Amino acid sequence: MNYISTRGGAPASSEEAIYRGLSKTGGLFIPEKLPEALPLEAMFEKTPAETMALFFHRFMPNFSLEVWEAIVDEALLTLTAESDAFDWPVHPLNAYLERYYLFNGDRLPTGSLSDISSAIFLTLLRKLDEKRNNPLEPLIVAVITDDMAVSSLRMMSAYKKIFFVSQNGGRSSEISWLLKSHEKAFSFEDSFDTRYREFSGLAADESFEKALNAQGYDPIFWGPGHILEVLTAGALVTASLALILADKTPEDSMTYVVNKNHLSFFAGLVYANSLELPIDAVYVGENEPAILRTLFETGKMMQAKRRRRSDDPGVMWPVNLERLLFEVTGRDESRLLDIMGKWDQAEVPLLNEDEIHLLNQSVTVASNDYRRCLRIIRNIYDQTDYLIGRETADAIACWARHSDKKDTSIVCYVQERSPLLDIETTTKAILGDEASRRAEADAVCMLAEESGVPIWETLRASLEKKEPLTMIPVADSLQETIFEAVRKHDHERGVDA
Repeated sequence: MNYISTRGGAPASSEEAIYRGLSKTGGLFIPEKLPEALPLEAMFEKTPAETMALFFHRFMPNFSLEVWEAIVDEALLTLTAESDAFDWPVHPLNAYLERYYLFNGDRLPTGSLSDISSAIFLTLLRKLDEKRNNPLEPLIVAVITDDMAVSSLRMMSAYKKIFFVSQNGGRSSEISWLLKSHEKAFSFEDSFDTRYREFSGLAADESFEKALNAQGYDPIFWGPGHILEVLTAGALVTASLALILADKTPEDSMTYVVNKNHLSFFAGLVYANSLELPIDAVYVGENEPAILRTLFETGKMMQAKRRRRSDDPGVMWPVNLERLLFEVTGRDESRLLDIMGKWDQAEVPLLNEDEIHLLNQSVTVASNDYRRCLRIIRNIYDQTDYLIGRETADAIACWARHSDKKDTSIVCYVQERSPLLDIETTTKAILGDEASRRAEADAVCMLAEESGVPIWETLRASLEKKEPLTMIPVADSLQETIFEAVRKHDHERGVDA
């Protein structure tokens, strides 16, 4: 199967789409055509790992099903202790709420579902390296979320990397603690949107790639828009469907409740749904201000009137929104580029009525205020003993407000990251105002002891540091920063530029 770019250009093989990450026009890679349906019944006797392999094989048949099974098994093995089997992160909320499930990333090695996509990516990258006859050294460059940065640094330590992460992400100490000598991480003060647009521009700049090639490097553009990040979400959805519906009636279907983030998980749901799997509806929640909701309802962007929170990386335009808009515009790259050229113009119509209608099919988007978020975190904890974070609470608020109370579908809440990563909000909701004002290390330990949510190795190590570790602030453009980092690294190795 070939992949096309949301911004035009020649089709690419699935191997090229994986290895490169972003197209040579700066766009996201999209399957050129949708694969055949995947019968749910065929997956009931399979393990979740085998089901994930089936999904990957549908979208990337260049690798045989047996190879995909080996890739998934090897990747999941890296997420476990040596003597343990992989603990599938889908659980009923409790014995009395048999229709409700939680897909929960808080027990993964770095506390987020990014661990799974990073493990799949690393395993596949190794296989591609074995096949490629290329003397150039891979260089992973990324404008990336802090969750992806932490999981990637843990998993891909053998590869040279240059990461750019928002200074508001909240995991800079973990990132700094994980860095090896051949890895660099920089923080930026600008919004994530601004830096990601610059990043996609680098992917489209032939001279940038040629300059890196001349230094002996082959760039891999990694981040929330990478096709493997999205397909991993789709594979997880497919495996959870088979796992949950195996003992239900043939008429049962699933409703998924997810946070906005970069719409990676939602995009994965779209690809799973394209296989004619029984996904009934999707609810997407966001914090205030209601930027995404406004776009879905009116076709316009809303100008945020409030200042960004200290932990807000500044995402008005989720990366995978480009992927969705490409489909609702009929895969018209010129129309998409016209829309994206106006994304920062408030109250300017971006979408027509037909596009708004297509965008809203089977999905509901809503925003949530902070007080309601605290109530939902407390209520879920009291009823189920599961601790959820603010983003998951926002998604549940969307579902609770807009779902049909007579709906009998099975509901799966998706918690992509540990609630310990939203420590101020979760501590305030469960332990009160006074506890939320404690030092971060004290608050994390108190909440972990109260809730049973595990503290993973890198979080514990970063909390034990007497002085918090920080990343290097970006002083120049991404291109200048990357070239300077490469030059310094080569100089330290004694390689002439």
